This record gives sequence, C-alpha cells and structure tokens, in this order.
Amino acid sequence: MVRAITKTHIIGAAEGFSAVDGLVLATVNAPYKRDISVAALRECIAKAKLDDWPVHVATFFTDVEPFLVFQFASAHGISKSKLAKAYMATKAATGEYNPDLESELVSLAPSPR
Repeated sequence: MVRAITKTHIIGAAEGFSAVDGLVLATVNAPYKRDISVAALRECIAKAKLDDWPVHVATFFTDVEPFLVFQFASAHGISKSKLAKAYMATKAATGEYNPDLESELVSLAPSPR
C-alpha cells in the first residue's frame, strides 16, 4: 500500500488514519505476525475486553508512550475512565503493566462493585 503523510494524517489506499493512529499501530503491531486495526483496537479499549487481541492490547498499554495512549483514546471518543477500566482489565488478564501510565490512570478507574 502506498501511503502519503500529510500534516495530520497518513492516507493509505484502504483507509485514512491520523498520525497518532499510525504511530500506535506501528508500535502495537511490530512484534506480531497478525495486525490489529484501529477499529479493533478502539473497540477492545472502549469495551475493556481483550477479545482475540490480548497481546496487542497489552502492548498498547505497555509499549506505547503514555501521551500517545491518551491521544489515541481522546481521538476515538474513549473517556479517561473507560481507558483506566480497560487498562485495569488488561493488567488483570495478562499481568502486564506500565507504572508510568498506571500512575495517571489508577485514580480514574471506577471502584469495583
């Protein structure tokens, strides 16, 4: 696929997505043979479910820079409290964690009922 980088978007033959999306996907997909899409990653985070993507979602929370995690979430309509819930669910399911991100998110997670 041929891609053109503009000031705010990377435009590919199949879809246009933001530069943040491009950086996030490059980081999340790099170590794996199977690639997650922006839509699938967004859905996993919004629903706080790993579905078929546990390593990709864990990589999002552990290997993506915290400021990009927040920018990705904001750009895709994911609130900070939903982001915190997804982080905690991912941590519980995989054991993977990010102390830098966690320090910003833990106070935002809803209390378990």
